[in-house]
Amino acid sequence: MNNFRLRSQSFRVLAFVVLAVMGSQLPTLANIQTKPSTANSDSQMAQSRSSLCRRIGEPQGLAVHARPTPNSPVVGGVGFKTEVTVVDTKGTRGPDGRTWIEITAPVKGYISNGFPDETGNLLDCENQSENPKPTPVSLCRQVDLYAAPRGVVVREKPSRFSERVGGVASGARVRLVENYKLIPDTNGEKRDWVEISEPFEGYISANTLIMCRR
Repeated sequence: MNNFRLRSQSFRVLAFVVLAVMGSQLPTLANIQTKPSTANSDSQMAQSRSSLCRRIGEPQGLAVHARPTPNSPVVGGVGFKTEVTVVDTKGTRGPDGRTWIEITAPVKGYISNGFPDETGNLLDCENQSENPKPTPVSLCRQVDLYAAPRGVVVREKPSRFSERVGGVASGARVRLVENYKLIPDTNGEKRDWVEISEPFEGYISANTLIMCRR
């Protein structure tokens, strides 16, 4: 009977020692290192890609140029409602006064986003509107090929006797000043003038200008 009690006590002591040793080898909560979740990083990447996605809002589509200028080679085209991936949303001001946006897909190159005073040719990808955004009144004008086949002179004041500040070729574009208005000729001639800010600051004969064509 005594031997049984001794064996029972010995077994309990042995079991306590084993549990104590195993417990010392188990990792504590402080020592457990968890792998960082990739859910947040994936979400941020998806959000970044979404912010660079745009849809073509110009019904006629847009030509893709090799450089941010209308005279550079055309390397492709993107149709109406086509999704494109832009490098940045601000774009680059081209020599023609328009804003050019660099894209990486579906074609690498530059597309025109219109003039700064216009709504632009691009829509957010999340905007699923079937119709393009309305375009406000544009300040862009171009020299009429028929009214001024040899180009037109830009004057310092609204008079053909005023000092010449530059010249604009036939078919080339100019930009009117904000809140422009027709100005009668200071010498009483039967013509009106309008003030422009690009490509020169000055006055140009209004009857030689037409609305810009895309």
